[in-house]
Amino acid sequence: MRKNNSKKKIDKPDTAMKTFWRNNERFADLFNAVAFNGRQVINPDELTEMDTDVSGIIQFNDYNESLVRTRDIIKKFYNGIEFTILGLELQTNPHYAMPVRALLYDGLGYLKECNEFRNLHKAEHDFDSDKSFLSGMNKSDRIHPIITLIFYYGESPWDGPIRLSDMMTDIPEELRPFFSDYKINLVQILDSGRYQFYNEDVRDVFDITQKIYTKNLTALSKEYSNKYIDNEIINLVTTITGFSKLSDIFKESDDGGEATVWKCVEEMENEWVQKGVAEGERAGMQKERQTAIITMIELGLTKEQILTKYSEEDYSKAEEALNNR
Repeated sequence: MRKNNSKKKIDKPDTAMKTFWRNNERFADLFNAVAFNGRQVINPDELTEMDTDVSGIIQFNDYNESLVRTRDIIKKFYNGIEFTILGLELQTNPHYAMPVRALLYDGLGYLKECNEFRNLHKAEHDFDSDKSFLSGMNKSDRIHPIITLIFYYGESPWDGPIRLSDMMTDIPEELRPFFSDYKINLVQILDSGRYQFYNEDVRDVFDITQKIYTKNLTALSKEYSNKYIDNEIINLVTTITGFSKLSDIFKESDDGGEATVWKCVEEMENEWVQKGVAEGERAGMQKERQTAIITMIELGLTKEQILTKYSEEDYSKAEEALNNR
């Protein structure tokens, strides 16, 4: 049994997620699952935190613009004598310009390294040619690769662009070979089954959140009825899913302050029923019983639950109207 962390309420999902992923063990497990199919290539001990500020100045002839940007999480991964830069951007909602945004983050990271070379060579007076002076870099200088994951933890599937080309108007066929496309590395919490996680916290956050979003209460009950979940994970899942009762359901036990999951199933089901009934009744006041029942169906309520409030005839008519949409 894991030791319990003191119960801590975190109000903003983005803040909660940043806190969770700053942990090297979790961060490494995510990248290993996504990039290496679960193979333990990235060692948490080989990760070091980097400055998240990638602000820079874009200069071209007389053009000069300052760009202020801050990344969510960025770490160095030391693979031998050199390192790779690993970035993680967190998204609660789809971003319809995400390829441009991610490209800008990576580009500013490369620009930052180039400027560091320029400043170093200026200070040391060791440009090896006039061309190097104009470039700000010597021919032998090398910058480090940046790998960015976009972690989307929203309830609905991502419906935004994956590639830069997804955002473009039609590109003439002859020009396509010359277009430099850019693809984001998207990770969706709804795709928890695709990844092989070894870190228990990461696995639980993905799996429990996915089951809550899909209202898969049977599987949640079956898989977690005898499992203990740390309060930090409970608070995080509560924060990102918006189910405020979840943290109350996971009561502290007498043997270490952790909580069992099985009681949450009935409580969450009741919460969904009450929410569906309330919204359905509000809709019914506006658009009669049919609209109310359709609302309940769309919220995931079962036929049996709806029939506690409405007749079989009302349900059949609403179901038919929904199927004809």
